[in-house]
Amino acid sequence: AMNDSKVQVGIKKVPLHLQSAQNRLLIKGGRIVNDDGVLDADVYIEDGLIKQVGCGLMTPGGVRVIDAAGMLVMPGGIDAHTRFQMPFMDIQSADDFYTGTRAALAGGTTTVIDTVACERDASMVDWFNRYRAWADEKACCDYGLRVVVPQWSGQKTADEMAALVKEHGINAFHCHMSYPGVWLLEDDELLSVFQTCRRLGALAQVHAENGKVIERKADQLMSQGIYGPEGHAYSRPERMEVEATVRALCIADAANCPLYVLPVTSPEAADAIACARRTTGQACFGEVSPAALACDDSVYQHPSWRFAAGHVTNPPLRDASAKAALAARLGGLNCGQPLAVCASGHCAYKSEQRALGRDDFRKIPPGINGVEDRLSVVWETCVETGAIDPCQFVAVTSANAAKLFNIYPQKGRIAVGSDADVIVWNPAISRTISAKAHHETSDFSVFDGFACHGVPEFVISGGRLAVDERQLRVTQGVGRFVSMPPFGMHAYGRVDRRERAKAASQLPVTRAAYDGPVVELKSDQASAPTRPSNPIAHDDFRQRPPTRGGGRDMQESSFSLSGAQFDDKRPSKSGIRTNQPPGGASSGSLW
Repeated sequence: AMNDSKVQVGIKKVPLHLQSAQNRLLIKGGRIVNDDGVLDADVYIEDGLIKQVGCGLMTPGGVRVIDAAGMLVMPGGIDAHTRFQMPFMDIQSADDFYTGTRAALAGGTTTVIDTVACERDASMVDWFNRYRAWADEKACCDYGLRVVVPQWSGQKTADEMAALVKEHGINAFHCHMSYPGVWLLEDDELLSVFQTCRRLGALAQVHAENGKVIERKADQLMSQGIYGPEGHAYSRPERMEVEATVRALCIADAANCPLYVLPVTSPEAADAIACARRTTGQACFGEVSPAALACDDSVYQHPSWRFAAGHVTNPPLRDASAKAALAARLGGLNCGQPLAVCASGHCAYKSEQRALGRDDFRKIPPGINGVEDRLSVVWETCVETGAIDPCQFVAVTSANAAKLFNIYPQKGRIAVGSDADVIVWNPAISRTISAKAHHETSDFSVFDGFACHGVPEFVISGGRLAVDERQLRVTQGVGRFVSMPPFGMHAYGRVDRRERAKAASQLPVTRAAYDGPVVELKSDQASAPTRPSNPIAHDDFRQRPPTRGGGRDMQESSFSLSGAQFDDKRPSKSGIRTNQPPGGASSGSLW
């Protein structure tokens, strides 16, 4: 049954006499694929919801029948990571909420979760409202939002996070360990954000790269004369992603807060997530992009600057072996695999925007496309190769995201009562991806020329046909905001038990009080010993520090051209008693 506390996202109501057959759809003869099983059955859709699932369904008149024989009927894709019209580096990403969601629907994605890229020293709530205004006006499909925490300002930040969760339907906050001076959070700030997420029941997300080391390496590469896109990859080695991932996992574990790491391009970083899940039962999850499954770092060596710069993203693409290694780590939430979600991270730029870094790779705006071709690329690289099966395909492209963001089974499932977000997938058809033919705004695609199997013949979003026999038909502004409640079971299901178990193992030890001596610290012991002032030394005289015993360093001369000496004011002595210094005594006969 659907959770009544969740916002029901259906089609906008129109008078009954204006409803057409497109609002009543019967999908016949297909094979239903959910993340947990396969069923040969028909699906009846009305008023934006799935009303019936089964064989021999009784339906009213005026129904549009879709023949799905030989095809798969799956939940519409959920892209858990997009960045539409994102302001960054004084420009804005190429796709807005209209062109971005239009491209999403063309590829079979019916819900996106975009990123509120809040600026430093600004109100997160104000930025959230700004994004809502942008998306409500333009979105062609349903959307949710998660919010970047640009800095930790104590109680002010905590209060804003609480308002976003309790009043605005936000249950995920995004932290950066990169971008110094823009979004980078120090370790203690990450701990504060994670602890706040834990109290609010929100999912903590982290972009894991060691930003300060990367910044230093980038500067060094520039000084060596490396200005092109290859410098971007050189400055962000895989170990910097692994280190940051492990550090984020440790901090999240200290806060007992579920952690979502995105995007993962390093198999070793994915293994760190798997290790934390396996050895301590930590609630942690990884996200991989389709680009990391289909492309590798050889692109940064391409002789065309435009081509190499078009692949600049953070973290960068890794070597060719990483593609299959990452695909092997994709899977369901409970199968032990570290990569639970494949999301596009869509943040595309035009070539003229990337040209801002034509002489300095540090100024190339990072981000790549993928919202349109995500499903086809995952099908080709993972299903066609046997790395995952169709049920796992549904899991990593739809159901797992719905579960982690607590909108399941409203989204991510073919079931009675679920939203009518459905794709009819033809796995037999192949195509070659082309930047000239895609529906995104950018003039470049990292998948240009990539041959793949699997296309959506029909895409139903909110009960409306958005793709009809591979023909795109969208309406601007019909997408609805999806409120995402906190304390999702799939993220927080075992957190309380882990906390209770940890508290039970960390008890105070009963022991006899210490009754022995305690050293007394004198006030003059609290500070370092000082030497008497030298009346001869000038202010700019570089004095050596006192010896360990507090005395004057005898290797330091107090000679002055004036003839004055340091001990002139001391009374003279008539003699000095010695104990047989070298050369004999100071009195008595020599022999």
